[in-house]
Amino acid sequence: MDAAVAWVLLGAALSDWSTAGEAQPSITCHEENGPSPQLMMHHKHTPSDLSSISVEIVEIQGNCQLNITWIINADASIKHLSATKICMTLAHQECIRCDYTEEFPGQIRHDGQKWQFQYIGFSVEENKDYRINAFNLPPANINEDHPRKYIMKTSPDCQDNVLKYCNTCIEKGSLWDPNITVCYMESEVEVNFTTSRFCPTYRILICDPDPDSDDCSDHTVNTDKRNDTRISERIQMTGQKNKIFQELIPHFPKCGNDCRRYFTHQILCSEEPTNASILRYICILAASFLIVCIVAAVVYSKRRHGAVNNWAVFHPTVQKIPATILVVYSQEVCFQHIVLVFAEFLHECCQSNVVIDVWQKRRIAEIGPVQWLTTQKEIADKVIFLSPCHTSPTCDSACKTTIESHKNSECMFTLAFNLFCSDLKNQFSLHKYMVVSFNETNPAKSIPSPLNICPRYFLMKDIDSFCRDLCLSQSPRCDGETKSKCSWRFKMKRKLQVPRTKC
Repeated sequence: MDAAVAWVLLGAALSDWSTAGEAQPSITCHEENGPSPQLMMHHKHTPSDLSSISVEIVEIQGNCQLNITWIINADASIKHLSATKICMTLAHQECIRCDYTEEFPGQIRHDGQKWQFQYIGFSVEENKDYRINAFNLPPANINEDHPRKYIMKTSPDCQDNVLKYCNTCIEKGSLWDPNITVCYMESEVEVNFTTSRFCPTYRILICDPDPDSDDCSDHTVNTDKRNDTRISERIQMTGQKNKIFQELIPHFPKCGNDCRRYFTHQILCSEEPTNASILRYICILAASFLIVCIVAAVVYSKRRHGAVNNWAVFHPTVQKIPATILVVYSQEVCFQHIVLVFAEFLHECCQSNVVIDVWQKRRIAEIGPVQWLTTQKEIADKVIFLSPCHTSPTCDSACKTTIESHKNSECMFTLAFNLFCSDLKNQFSLHKYMVVSFNETNPAKSIPSPLNICPRYFLMKDIDSFCRDLCLSQSPRCDGETKSKCSWRFKMKRKLQVPRTKC
């Protein structure tokens, strides 16, 4: 395990951005494979066991890792909690220690939930059984119970929707499609397939079609074409005309003789021409002749009448590709009054595809929030953080109802902010981020301070500049029609105007 590149998420540590002056605990993790120093000490008070622990597999930049989430018990012993140690056992044991940087301000978070943290690390391979156990520090004293939580996790094979995108599985051919075609000729069989850059050797098996026969010929193909190119292998069948293609067996260095075999193929040719093939050749020749006649007519017309600039054939219409915008919001943002109206504004007036977590609950449940959010961030043209406005006692019942029904948005907001923080080091995708706020009176307290480096817009005051910058950032997708729609200031003011007595 490379602790220097392990990704630590500050789970639930950023639960209330509008609360000023309250210390928010985060974690710093490092390797600690030996016993903890606290084991040699006597402790007057020790923390209780963890409330729960869960594990899922995620893919981060081509590496499959364990995403470990733990929840802390809500009791008075939390004030004695200093760290949590997590160990993963496969062939040997690897441990990390996550220290809490500040004291917990209370037994539960500001939103009433238990404190929750996440750690992404420990490399994962296919078809392995992992045992993960975790316990709080300082530990129990000698002759006392040592509470700890453990969980078993079995990784799937390389055909899994997550693992197949990891480098270890890609090098075993998880994403390789050989696209096999077979041509049976008079005295030979031609097998065509696409090579993989990770595999130098292939075996082609030609067998008797009789299921009771085991008569097969094995043909080895060695190639130095490692850049996913098509190759053609002709196999002589003199005296063996009844044999047919059986399977293609690749030999990837990472899996050797245990690599996946490929049976599916298409039969595309025959040596003797058929009526259908003759008709196809005639059609091709006729189409070629027609194209030559059209080109000749165009050249003749241009020479006789001059260049014609308004012919549609020389001015194909450029297809408009809508931009994709990921909208991230905390649970304090009123979903009905702000998020949905803002999404409608982006879709109708800026002709953009809008992605919101509530609309993809099923997909998030299938692959997990971290994997879903990482994928959406990569494909999105823009990631917009919606900053909450100040809440007030006059917030109506509809707003309160939507806040209660979208509590999971806080977890997504926290994950998105941590993705943003990770981009602060790489500086490769910071141009994607924007901040939109509806709080013009005191905007500095309504967003996390690291987001201050992003372009920030206060609606409705900055709606013109927001639309203009959004269109410019999407060039050449944003055409004159889109810019015109984005400039409908007064129409969208009525749609996006947030009552001051509501959230």
